[in-house]
Amino acid sequence: MTLSAADAKLLRAALRGRSRAEAKKLFALARTTSDKALFAALAPARKKPAAKKGDPLVREVTQILKPIMGPIAEKSDLLIEHMAKRHRRKIDATPRGLADTVRLLRAKKLSDAQIRAGATGLVAQLAALYGDRETVV
Repeated sequence: MTLSAADAKLLRAALRGRSRAEAKKLFALARTTSDKALFAALAPARKKPAAKKGDPLVREVTQILKPIMGPIAEKSDLLIEHMAKRHRRKIDATPRGLADTVRLLRAKKLSDAQIRAGATGLVAQLAALYGDRETVV
């Protein structure tokens, strides 16, 4: 059985740069494996589904507090202080981030609506204190 010129050209292009031993292994693999399995092996790997998004309240609070310039830890501390003053509760904790802050505030029996309103109130309070200021250099 001989190959046509086009088939020989295709085979040379496919095996260009391969050693004779590698070509033998490929031929043996092609003989023993079904076409379906070979095409499945050539297909790009499937992307893993995206990791679960976190708590929706944490995302909302993050978006609400975005206008505050500063690190997340500072925003968390400000939110804790604001909520403690607003609800007249003693909240002694040093959260590591906004997710930790939301968990802590929920543990202190504050509802999601109260936490959301507290974050909005904090931004409004800081805007009233420090916004629209003209500074003289």
